[in-house]
Amino acid sequence: MKKNYFLFIVFAFMSMQMVYAQSFSKDELKKYSGQGNKSDEARAAELAQENPLNDQYELVLSCVKEYSGQSKKELYNKIYNWIINLSSNSQSAIQVADTAKWIIQTRCNIQQIAKRTMGDNRYKVNIRPLLTFDFKDEKIRFTFNLQSYDVLKKTDDDGGIFMMGNIGFFDGGGQKKDNQVWPLSECYPYAKKPSHPKVTSSRALVNSVAAYKILIDRVDGVLKKVVSNSDW
Repeated sequence: MKKNYFLFIVFAFMSMQMVYAQSFSKDELKKYSGQGNKSDEARAAELAQENPLNDQYELVLSCVKEYSGQSKKELYNKIYNWIINLSSNSQSAIQVADTAKWIIQTRCNIQQIAKRTMGDNRYKVNIRPLLTFDFKDEKIRFTFNLQSYDVLKKTDDDGGIFMMGNIGFFDGGGQKKDNQVWPLSECYPYAKKPSHPKVTSSRALVNSVAAYKILIDRVDGVLKKVVSNSDW
């Protein structure tokens, strides 16, 4: 009992160190997926046609938004402060912050973008896309870059503990159980002969693109927010 309690404290502490996390509800993902009555596989196939991987086997999604009357400095400061306020470690939350090139880059941690809970092999899929913000006066370019899925595999013989809203799987010896990395290039629908389960990969792609669209709206809300400069 003491050993299990110690493991819980250790991994709860580790999860607190995760920087810049975002979470999305099932209803949000469904709303932004554009899936309608299509199956996960059918919608994923459509998305792969619309968004092929680049030469580095990465999914890159990007858009440009305009914000009349706001300088690049104002836009930059709003995004910088937003990321810092959502982070547990301000020093490592932002990978690049360059006011000479007016760019910010951060790695966003999104837990359980997809999961499979039936059958002998069960999966929980997380993603850590690289987010890039490029600033000009009255304009911002937002880029979402994803190369792989981070997957926790669980079998019926594994134990599990919750860690600050996340879940970790352990075997009887207390070791972390089967962390996997699934490159998008090895998953359906990008691979002709997928190395990983088709259903889980399809759902992961559909929800990853939905997450990108949700992030656009969240960024939009941040940049449209009026900031008071009064010294009350």
